[in-house]
Amino acid sequence: MLESYVSPFLLGYINKYIKNLKPEDLQLSLWGGDLVLNHLDLRLDTLEKELNLPLTFVSGHIHELRIHVPWSRLGSEPVVVSINTIDISLKLRDSELSDHDSDTSSSTSKSKSVSEVKSPKRQSHGSEEMPPGYVQSLMNRIINNVQIVVNNLILKYTEGDIVLSINIKSLESFGANQHWEQQFVDVALPDLVLRRIVQVSDLTVCLDKRNASGKIENYQEPVVYRCQLDIRILSTYAHLNSKRATAVKLSLKCDELNMSLNDTQLPMFIRIVQLVLALYYGDIDLPGDEDNEGLINENITTDTVANVG
Repeated sequence: MLESYVSPFLLGYINKYIKNLKPEDLQLSLWGGDLVLNHLDLRLDTLEKELNLPLTFVSGHIHELRIHVPWSRLGSEPVVVSINTIDISLKLRDSELSDHDSDTSSSTSKSKSVSEVKSPKRQSHGSEEMPPGYVQSLMNRIINNVQIVVNNLILKYTEGDIVLSINIKSLESFGANQHWEQQFVDVALPDLVLRRIVQVSDLTVCLDKRNASGKIENYQEPVVYRCQLDIRILSTYAHLNSKRATAVKLSLKCDELNMSLNDTQLPMFIRIVQLVLALYYGDIDLPGDEDNEGLINENITTDTVANVG
């Protein structure tokens, strides 16, 4: 009975961010407890709307996606989402519509397909159906405790002749208790807070220069090489059924950070810093900036602890 409620819910999230899925084929695999998908394309327009950043997604691919659902212990163990190799390219948003924007309407209609999938089991429960309050509470617990494991994350940002690449060998995100220890958690009175930890291993940042044809002739030494980073996220909610946190506090810890910039990289680094500051202070007008006002005004604070070498 539980599968008929949770499966469409989980598949709806998958279909929201990934193109060309067949819900009717995925549901049976998910009921077995494990779902494996290969060579996937991300819905770029959906990511832009969700993240609400002044950036355009040029491309996004996932080599392998694995989802493990512990059906017999769903109320006490997390759903585990594992991604093996994800490659994303970004650029600064401009006034021209990107190619994938034209597919927005079709993507939206496709994303509804999963939510419209009806399970025969769900319709046959009759008086044994679980109460809506319990179902909603269970869904919230599932989302709050999803464990995300990413192996080989590649982010590439291009701006003019600048190519900024961020490579992460492994990234893991999971729920934590009040002592910041991994644990199955839930938003509860009186605190109404949710804690998550993001552990980043082997973070490498490269800054290279490309020529007029878009190719990098000489690769530079990494600016940051194999850095370890821990991020603690404390989200505060107004009430139990809140879908969005009223305040988010980020704490970053880095035991050691070694940076190096050569004569070629320094001017590019300065340009990127200037661009970030201009975006932060609103000195650059971008299409859709009015949509970002809510994000800018949201109560987000950051604490950073690092030893720079």
